[in-house]
Amino acid sequence: MRTDRSYLHSSFTSTSGQIVLEYVLLLVIGVSVAMLITTTMVSRNTENPGFLVRKWYEIIQLIGSDNADDLNPEESK
Repeated sequence: MRTDRSYLHSSFTSTSGQIVLEYVLLLVIGVSVAMLITTTMVSRNTENPGFLVRKWYEIIQLIGSDNADDLNPEESK
């Protein structure tokens, strides 16, 4: 029995090409999602900062205000 090697070769090439295409599509989707997450989390745009940068700025402002120095324990007596 003779097998048709051209059919086997074209089937392997097609499968190999499909794997590469799927890999590239997954890579594009992964990079797109990573860029979206990065933009929404840590964007340093002054008009629309990311929520992580905004919260970090609020924490720094709270620490910088140092409300403990404003208290006078002798006045409370």
